[in-house]
Amino acid sequence: MAIIQLSGINKLYRTDEIETIALDNVNLEIEKGQFVSIMGPSGCGKSTLLNIVGLLDSPTSGIVTIDDTNTSALSDLALARFRNARIGFVFQSFHLIDSLNVFDNVELPLTYRSMSRGERKERVEHVLERVGLSHRLRHRPSQLSGGQCQRVAIARAIVGTPGIILADEPTGNLDSHMGAEVMELLLSLNENDGHTIMMVTHNEEQARMTSRIIRFFDGRQIQ
Repeated sequence: MAIIQLSGINKLYRTDEIETIALDNVNLEIEKGQFVSIMGPSGCGKSTLLNIVGLLDSPTSGIVTIDDTNTSALSDLALARFRNARIGFVFQSFHLIDSLNVFDNVELPLTYRSMSRGERKERVEHVLERVGLSHRLRHRPSQLSGGQCQRVAIARAIVGTPGIILADEPTGNLDSHMGAEVMELLLSLNENDGHTIMMVTHNEEQARMTSRIIRFFDGRQIQ
């Protein structure tokens, strides 16, 4: 069963002088429980694709269906709530808030939900244990290694129990050892916890660990 369906997705960026095609008639289905790698040269539309799937950006034309929901029919408020409940994000640069400690960074997505403080605390502590950082919950991002920061980012992505994790170059800023640790964690979240994962990567070795590789070139899906 497809958890993500993209139908006729086009994305154009226009200025007064030029029109740039970022995505060109993309039709794509991702099955529930798949771990998919998105590959291609820089500028081919990978991150644009991830932003559209993550409902952070809208296509110029086409339909994005997630969990059998046509997301173009949702209001801005409903879209924000849908995204918060269904999708977790992991970015290359972590996007942690330096002024908050680990616990508060991970808790942040839950503060937008009707949830008691006790339930939020229980969830945060559980996911930090899951990513091996329960001993660092009062540290700030500046006190952590790059690999630990990415683990915090993954904890933040999964604390709301989303079905989908979108990861944009999650090991791109890490050395090979830390990158392998993060990749191992993502594989575990897919295989043991059942998360559907879409990962943009340039790393062929890591891509081969996933269940499917999709390649893009000049905004088009070529494989």
